[in-house]
Amino acid sequence: MSDLRPRTTTHDDVSTPLVTGSSSMSQPAFSRFTVEAAVITEDSEQHEPAHPANGNHALHQSSNGVDLTGPIKLLKTPREIKLKFTVMCLFICILVGTILILVYYKEEPFHYVVGSLVYYVDKKEMVITYDGLGRLQGQMGLFAPTDSPATCSFPKSSDNLCLRWRDYGKLEINCVNNFSSSGIDCYRISWVTNAPDYSIKDCFSVKNSHWYGSGVRKDQNLPLESMDIPLTPFITNDREGQFGSVVERYWLSSRIITIKVEDGSPLLVSMDNNAQELCIESEYWDSFHYHHNTSDAHLDYTICTGNDLVELFNQTKTFSIPSESPSSSLLSEPVWSLEVTNDTSPYDIVGDIQRYYPNGLVDIRSGFSASEGDLTFDGSVFNDSFIPYVHSIGMMISASVTPFVSVKSDAFMKGNLDGSLVKDPRGEVPGLTMWGSEIGGVVDLTDSSAKHSYNISLREFQQSQSLDLLTFDYGESSYLPYGYQISTELDDPSQFTHEYVEIANSVSGTVITRSAYQNQGCPIIIRTFPKDDSWTVENGLSSVIPSVINLGLIGYPYMALDLREFSRKVMDRELFLSYMQISACLPVMQIPTNLFEYNSSDRALVLGYIQFHKSEIAPLVDKLKEEYLATGTPILRPMWWLDNNDETATINSQFLIGNDLLIAPRLVSGQVKSQVYIPPGDWKQPNTGLYYTGCGWQDVSFRPEKIPYLVKTSTNPCI
Repeated sequence: MSDLRPRTTTHDDVSTPLVTGSSSMSQPAFSRFTVEAAVITEDSEQHEPAHPANGNHALHQSSNGVDLTGPIKLLKTPREIKLKFTVMCLFICILVGTILILVYYKEEPFHYVVGSLVYYVDKKEMVITYDGLGRLQGQMGLFAPTDSPATCSFPKSSDNLCLRWRDYGKLEINCVNNFSSSGIDCYRISWVTNAPDYSIKDCFSVKNSHWYGSGVRKDQNLPLESMDIPLTPFITNDREGQFGSVVERYWLSSRIITIKVEDGSPLLVSMDNNAQELCIESEYWDSFHYHHNTSDAHLDYTICTGNDLVELFNQTKTFSIPSESPSSSLLSEPVWSLEVTNDTSPYDIVGDIQRYYPNGLVDIRSGFSASEGDLTFDGSVFNDSFIPYVHSIGMMISASVTPFVSVKSDAFMKGNLDGSLVKDPRGEVPGLTMWGSEIGGVVDLTDSSAKHSYNISLREFQQSQSLDLLTFDYGESSYLPYGYQISTELDDPSQFTHEYVEIANSVSGTVITRSAYQNQGCPIIIRTFPKDDSWTVENGLSSVIPSVINLGLIGYPYMALDLREFSRKVMDRELFLSYMQISACLPVMQIPTNLFEYNSSDRALVLGYIQFHKSEIAPLVDKLKEEYLATGTPILRPMWWLDNNDETATINSQFLIGNDLLIAPRLVSGQVKSQVYIPPGDWKQPNTGLYYTGCGWQDVSFRPEKIPYLVKTSTNPCI
């Protein structure tokens, strides 16, 4: 019978069954303990009651060495690993970031800021931005020392900067606010050195931009960066590889930039086609500044930028606008270029003109005097009856003069005696120069007495011979003798050309000349450099359009195509007719009198070109000249004038007369079709009746004997 009385359990009774019982009983007990231990919270672990040392040992470790806290330690291990992994990742990120900063971070070079122009002193680099867009990059002070300059701007301002190199010179950059109301930013850069023999050189990148201006050359092409021009004195010059008979210290870029170099600086210019760099340099060179004054070398120019190229041109152009235009008769009727040789009779040629088209001006180009410089018809093929004969058929007549006096002339002897000729380096005798096959002296147009005497001689010659006007040939400063001495020192030799044209203007109301420098204030007609028997851009047919576009952009809107070289021979008829087509599209149409060497059908075609000029071109030019007199807007315009983009800025094979007449002449032998850029709007080709819609390139066919041109019929913007 069971004993139902309660038992008294001792300490040994409690510990023995749980720990030392049989294996069948102890395994379930340990499993139950494990489950219970697994649910112990972190708080209960942290707030475990304190026990005596013996008691604590009894709870944490059994008699056979089992660690009862093992499950809890196993729970803590993943948390420690996660923390260590996070710390390691953070360390790696910091390390990588530090390395990237050390490798890629570059401290902004030391620089100055003037408006939106930034000048980095150490690299001598300059950057101009407009509305956040880079407009011009370049290098300023390439010949300045490498040591850092000191500032000389007092008080300091964000609109100006002054830097001084102790052993070299000074640079000043100033914001010009003349055009700020038009949204145009301008910066005037001024360099001055400590000695005249120091040079100044600044260069500008022409990459990703297209440049115009500066003047005309024999091998003129556009845009300018397509040419390779070594560092050359920027003076009027008709020699091969030099700047041409008309120059202007003005450049403009399709990136909406203009650069105007001020007068007085002895200027050299280069255009490096490979480096795509335009450089300007101020330096006295012995051949043209043999006795220059002792003032320090200097270079002053202004850079302007805006948001529209046409507006920038209209606002920043610095050339003068004349108060009147050339004679209307010269703009509507042809100029007949008469070059007389021993094999020709001037009477016969004028007789041919009378039977063909007895209108316009007969210009005697050479051969009217026995020696160059003697202003008389004595001893020539012309006699006293020739000029009355020309007048009797209703035509005007002129004769071409130069500033030269042949050593064989009476004028040379007179000039030697009265000191009116340019002197040699010693300043004792006239300096000699060569033009064509002639050798002689040059009238010193900087001497007031010589200038006055020359003016009187020209007037007396014109009046005594009953000439309607005089035309002026040569005049380039490159014809001054080497190491010349003149009455008044010229910092810019091209001022000699300027004086020559000023005399021409005082003698003849309308000036017809091939050379000019800052003479836009005269009613002037510029003849292109006499073109060669060639289709190419090397002073051939393809150089005509770039030349006349550039002339318009530097302030000479009236021009004529000079073919004087062909007055002595007959050229290929196709090339001759192509020249005549372009000549008919210019404000002044000039025709060589060897036209009558061609057959009757060719002469009939040229007669049609004369009628086209008189009926289509002359009325339009007469209308546009009013706009030019008011605003200075060119009459002949580049294609970017209506649509400025990278495509139109490179076009050198077509041009606009105003905004409504497009001329796209034949420039390749045998050409009957060409790719023509059609500006915004609808355009009609009158010769075919076909219509074309802008904007973009289209194939335009034409008959070789017809002048290829299009007329705008409506204005539609590009989509």
